[in-house]
Amino acid sequence: MNLLQACIDVLFFHHPAAWWISRQLREEREHCADDLAVKALEADRAGTRLSYARALLALEQRRQSAALAVAANGGRLLDRIRRLAGDDTRPTGSMRLLAAGLTAAALVAIVLSMATPRPARADELPKDTNKIKSLTPEQAQKLVREFPGVEVEIEVKGWGKAKVQACLPMNGLKSLDAETAKALAGYGKGPLLLNGLTTLDADAAKALAEFESGTLCLDGLAALDADTAKALAEFKGYLSLNGLTRLDVDTAKALAEFVNGGRCLNGLTRLDVDTAKALAEFKGLVLSLEGLTRLDVDTAKALAEFESGTLCLDGLTSLDATIAKALAEVKGAALYLDGLTTLDADTAKALAEFRGYLSLNGLIRLDVDTVKALAEFRNGRLRLNGLTRLDATIAKALAEVKFHTLHLDGLTTLDAATAKALAEFNGHVLSLNGLTTLDADTAKALATVEAWDGDLPNITTFDTPDSVAIAKALATCKGPLSLPNLKKISPKTLSALIAKEAVEIPLIETLSLIPEPDGGATKDVVIPK
Repeated sequence: MNLLQACIDVLFFHHPAAWWISRQLREEREHCADDLAVKALEADRAGTRLSYARALLALEQRRQSAALAVAANGGRLLDRIRRLAGDDTRPTGSMRLLAAGLTAAALVAIVLSMATPRPARADELPKDTNKIKSLTPEQAQKLVREFPGVEVEIEVKGWGKAKVQACLPMNGLKSLDAETAKALAGYGKGPLLLNGLTTLDADAAKALAEFESGTLCLDGLAALDADTAKALAEFKGYLSLNGLTRLDVDTAKALAEFVNGGRCLNGLTRLDVDTAKALAEFKGLVLSLEGLTRLDVDTAKALAEFESGTLCLDGLTSLDATIAKALAEVKGAALYLDGLTTLDADTAKALAEFRGYLSLNGLIRLDVDTVKALAEFRNGRLRLNGLTRLDATIAKALAEVKFHTLHLDGLTTLDAATAKALAEFNGHVLSLNGLTTLDADTAKALATVEAWDGDLPNITTFDTPDSVAIAKALATCKGPLSLPNLKKISPKTLSALIAKEAVEIPLIETLSLIPEPDGGATKDVVIPK
């Protein structure tokens, strides 16, 4: 009891009620001690209540005349003596019981106030907004006005980790009322992350739908009713609902009532035909269903009615020709199947009927028959960024396919023979953004590829003995040349590179000029302004 009282004295030193309670407890403790002393004296016939009172009086007289205080200094001796002598003027009987009850109740209230968290004021909110467990509308308004936004790294399925700027992460919130949601919707710097919410009513959803800064993440919701979904459908940005594991037809229809942005429903592992038909009515830019690992023909045909934008089905790890034929009827602009790691010729031939942007970034190898089957894929765009190696035979087969755009951004190196085979590519754009090194022969072959986009963002250094020859070869490429992340280059190599008019490199002030890699002199080289 003494320890609890000491804690209360320290924590509530500013509280008048705490002072009063503490004083009452000390007085009652002294009275109990007096009663016990009198009882012991009377039991041993060593004294009486009156003799004990006289002893206390004598102690008080000595205290007043002494230079130093004695141990009884802290008590109210006069009141104690009066009480022992029978002259206690304090309330007795039922009144004392009432006072004791009130004192106990006050003590309990203070203890409970210690255990109950006090809502933080707006200026007391932690810097890490994910630690905020509850929020008032006033606090939300202050956050919206003053929070600068932070960089958050998120996992994007099919793409890996991505850094998102100016986010307001509030993943510690477990519930949200409409007024607070309305205040948070005013955040205008970047994405709003509310992945801790496990429930959401229609009023709060309607308020959040007013959010206008791109991405709203509600990945903690495991279920969604039609009314709440209908309210969220007013949202004009990219809505992430990856926590949903089931979706009924009515809710799907409500979510489909939308004309912009995207819907990310990667938590769904199964989809029936009716729900697929409802989702296919979605008029936004992206419909992501990456949690589906299997798809039957009827559901694939239902999804094929999606005609607005991009359909992502990256969770499919295998695909037969029948399903592929159904998906090839998708009327949207793009079809992502990045989960496929292998592709046979029959399935490739079926997919080749698709007339949009086809992404097959999961493929790590290709055989000649599969590439030839893809030859029917005309006027489309094909992403094969999962290929990290490519031989001349496969490159030659790819070059013969009438693609509009071919992405091979997973290649970090390329030999001269493969580059020469790709030189036969007849499409409009060939992307090789992953290359980190080049030799002179490969650079010469690439320079002859009319469709090559000339982007080399991952080449940062020219430090090999043939650097000048590489630069001279690149300077002859048909289109623009871009080396935006170049850091180290020798003066002669730089002179050879900027002989090309349409070249993008960093400013000379940011480049580190290194000695000529071949050991040659640089004193006669003049860098043009």
